[in-house]
Amino acid sequence: MIKFFRKIRRNLLSEGKTGKYLKYAIGEIVLVVVGILIALAINNWNETRKTKSTLSNYTESLIKDLKQDIIILNEQTDFAISDNKILQNLIERLSSPNVNNDSLIKIVRNELPTDFKTFRPLNSKTLLAIQSNGILEYYDDITYDYLIDLQTVQTIRSDIIKIQINNHNLQFQEMMKKYSIGEYKALSGPLAENAWSRIDSDDLYRSFESYITSRKWMNDKGNINRELIMAATEKVLNRLIEMQ
Repeated sequence: MIKFFRKIRRNLLSEGKTGKYLKYAIGEIVLVVVGILIALAINNWNETRKTKSTLSNYTESLIKDLKQDIIILNEQTDFAISDNKILQNLIERLSSPNVNNDSLIKIVRNELPTDFKTFRPLNSKTLLAIQSNGILEYYDDITYDYLIDLQTVQTIRSDIIKIQINNHNLQFQEMMKKYSIGEYKALSGPLAENAWSRIDSDDLYRSFESYITSRKWMNDKGNINRELIMAATEKVLNRLIEMQ
């Protein structure tokens, strides 16, 4: 093809047809420019198609992560609510005018709730990948802001929840150093009964109250922070579903 065009140019020049040669040269330049523009357009189309495909894949993965996060947050919230009901029942019973030290000992030994949900990390891998790979920049401004807000809320509120759980865990360990409670009782029989009969009632009361207060604080504040994470999560999830 190139040889063909060169031959035409040589023939025009050899015949002295300068005007026709210039017109032909301009036409050839136009064809080259048009060819380049078409090639660029095709390349841009391919890149756009690849970007949309990548964005769609990340979006689907992120939707899956967020739905799983909501399940986790709901489970932890429901557990905290249920646990608080148990704690409130114990508080009301031990606040009765007829209560005595034996009632407190019985509750501490046999009814005091000790199980609690440890922190379960949220599914943030896709969100972090979107940011680190530069995919975040391809989302529209509103979605971009929602995603940034979600990452901020996840980081801050998750750290607070972990601190709350760790603080209660320390309180639980302090309780266990002094008293054998619930499923953690190692001994029973005369030795255990004798030890409990000589228990310092004032110390047991203070330890119990500290433990209950710490546990309720962990549940209440944890649910507040989970609600904030949930709100940000649902906001992003609804936005992504609308985009599909």
